[in-house]
Amino acid sequence: MIISAVFFGTKTADEVMKKLLTHFKQQARLHARIYRIATNKLAILTDKETPFDELYSIIQSHNKNTPFITDPFIYITLNAGVARGNKSLLLKNAHIALLQSKQGDQSIVNYCEAINDAKSLYLYNVEIAKEIREAFDAHRVVPYFQPVINTHTDEVIRYDCSPRIVTSQGEILTPDTFANALNRLRMNGMLTHALFTQCVSRFRKSAICWELTLCAENIADPTIYDHIAYELHRYPNPENITISILESQVISHYYEIKSFIAMVKSKGAKVVMHCWGNEFINTLNTLKVEVDGIKLDGAITKQLLNDANTSLFISYITDIAQQLELELVVEAVESDTVAELLSQLNVTLMQGSFLGKPTPHVTDFKKAMN
Repeated sequence: MIISAVFFGTKTADEVMKKLLTHFKQQARLHARIYRIATNKLAILTDKETPFDELYSIIQSHNKNTPFITDPFIYITLNAGVARGNKSLLLKNAHIALLQSKQGDQSIVNYCEAINDAKSLYLYNVEIAKEIREAFDAHRVVPYFQPVINTHTDEVIRYDCSPRIVTSQGEILTPDTFANALNRLRMNGMLTHALFTQCVSRFRKSAICWELTLCAENIADPTIYDHIAYELHRYPNPENITISILESQVISHYYEIKSFIAMVKSKGAKVVMHCWGNEFINTLNTLKVEVDGIKLDGAITKQLLNDANTSLFISYITDIAQQLELELVVEAVESDTVAELLSQLNVTLMQGSFLGKPTPHVTDFKKAMN
């Protein structure tokens, strides 16, 4: 079994890997030899009789949304591939399963099951690809809007735009249903173009503020870049538009994103960084370009009730945002309890189903807790 750990900072890499090795060695259920075979890879060799369910539970015992170490706050994500059988093919097959787990955004993949499921997955991909193409042709790709709320004033500061696909049967598909297929079809640019154009058309004559998230591939696409620049130039109130950029992609697309941020801000629009951890501090220092805010990913918020370190981390991010005079929005606020905990941590800008679910129309906001 190979484990790929994605972590922050080369200086603490050895410390993280050492702690990870210790974590697996302390698993009483696991009778195995553990090897570090690369900078960010481990191999665990077990008896062939070891049940797959046992391996699954051991891998899943690591919570990626809880800080792995807290000084500094560092999160790691584990992906695992499991294989058994011929020892000459064992490592190769485990690596194939590992790559499959990364591609499919799964924590662990069993090589044998992956092979058996390949046909079903292929048929599903063909069907969803057909649905996506038909949706674009029939203009059934639509934006949904979720309010971002200032909980101190009960005001909507803007609406976060996300895509939906309406099938030929009228079913509404959410992004988690079609995102992977869209990437394989290389239609992300078409999606961004469609959403941005619809939002511009819908809100041009209003004072409503709105936000759209862009991936690095869109930003690096000259056609998308030019389209956004043109529309921002023509938009009556560009300060009402916020572009959210995925922090995890900044370093790998440094020059394109730096240029894009400068262009967006020169047109008067705002830029926020969508973050999963404290990497954004290094990112901002690297870019040497001011952004207007930080959006903390909902995966972290969902751990707030179960992990004390998450509270410490959010408090830390709040302090950093205040020091840098950046807006901070926290996603996935799904209950009164979470909203109250965030308020105690001095978070005022929140987004989530408790405050307002995504809808196809922008309506007057009434705070759910009242």
